[in-house]
Amino acid sequence: MLSFKISTLCAIIALGGMIASCNRGANIPPPAIFATDVFPPLAINARSLKIIDNWQMPIADPYVGHRVNPLPSNVLADWASHVLSPAGGSGEIIFDMKRVAITMTDLQKKVGINDLFLDQQSKKITTEIGAQIIWLQPVGGAQARIDLDASHSITIQESANPNEVNLKTHESMKGALVRLDRQVRKELAIIDRIILP
Repeated sequence: MLSFKISTLCAIIALGGMIASCNRGANIPPPAIFATDVFPPLAINARSLKIIDNWQMPIADPYVGHRVNPLPSNVLADWASHVLSPAGGSGEIIFDMKRVAITMTDLQKKVGINDLFLDQQSKKITTEIGAQIIWLQPVGGAQARIDLDASHSITIQESANPNEVNLKTHESMKGALVRLDRQVRKELAIIDRIILP
């Protein structure tokens, strides 16, 4: 009789575990970090846009950009092709990607009795973008060069699961992209005749 009760209890526990695992939601992929309607295009006084990718992402720690989908350089190229919209009859605008790095580094944890039960920030994700815009307009002999740098960092709690880490990585990339976009608009606004009305 006792063995029957034990086996029944084990069966109930196993069944409960299976039901609990079935009720867990499927892993939801992180949202897209690039949407064209967020960044309005600029009508550039050039006939063509050339995008150059001079950045080779290292695959050793602390670099994690090679594990991000979509690749950071693809996101940046999509942004450039959407925002820097050629609308002139002559000339060229060149967008040169010098650095599109995403790194993940460990943060020093607080050590103390009160800190043992806290969900501390354990890692920092940083996205750094370095680029250059060159404008060559043969009509009138106009030309310009702009150096761009933007970065954004986010910390992650030690209890974060892989999906949460992916989401934070995308947030870091989006933050750097927003800062780059603001910088580009500010710099281009002071160059005479580069933006068409």
